[in-house]
Amino acid sequence: MSLIGHVTSSPVTPWHGALYTYVWAGNGVFIHGRRDHLEVRFQLSPAKVRGLEEVTELFEFKLPRVPVQILQQLWTMARAQAIGNLEELYHLLWTGETWELVRPKQSQTSATCRPLEDGPDSSHARAVIEIHSHHEMQPRFSRQDDADETGFRLYGVIGKVLSDPHIRLRVGLYGHFWEIPAGWVFELPGGLQDCVAYRMENCVAITGGNNAEEV
Repeated sequence: MSLIGHVTSSPVTPWHGALYTYVWAGNGVFIHGRRDHLEVRFQLSPAKVRGLEEVTELFEFKLPRVPVQILQQLWTMARAQAIGNLEELYHLLWTGETWELVRPKQSQTSATCRPLEDGPDSSHARAVIEIHSHHEMQPRFSRQDDADETGFRLYGVIGKVLSDPHIRLRVGLYGHFWEIPAGWVFELPGGLQDCVAYRMENCVAITGGNNAEEV
């Protein structure tokens, strides 16, 4: 099996490359990836291609949503750092039974936060979800975020932490990105707004682990 696969949607063969697969479909070019607990397919470029079937976007999250208490704890920690105008990095790990919130050892400034450890046993390597805070800056992913977030996992950013808190979430698939509603993954606490709304007619989202449901 090659690292990167290329297939067409007539018929679609969703898993071909070891890292990810490009799917050439009647409605454009898509990318498909699968790892433990997560399978995604999203559009990279729209197009009309005769002779190929159209495909839908897919988000299948095979773990329970992150409980509201954990996101509330993360938000509280981000507020404390925002008072000092500092960004902060957080990792969310799945233990096999529960979610664990980790604040890794890190370097912090008003514009960056980076883990000091990234070995195979570190929380950086084991995180299912990585989130960083933007204190009072907007919750938007920067070019530096794009350059840093090169794995296959979920990435989030919380911004306007003290005045108008919002969270933005995306799938990162080895340098390709797809913004999704945070509510697909988190139980959101009151007062923390989701930046992304999604039109579902061309997307299948299955979340909630053992109690999975389409949303």
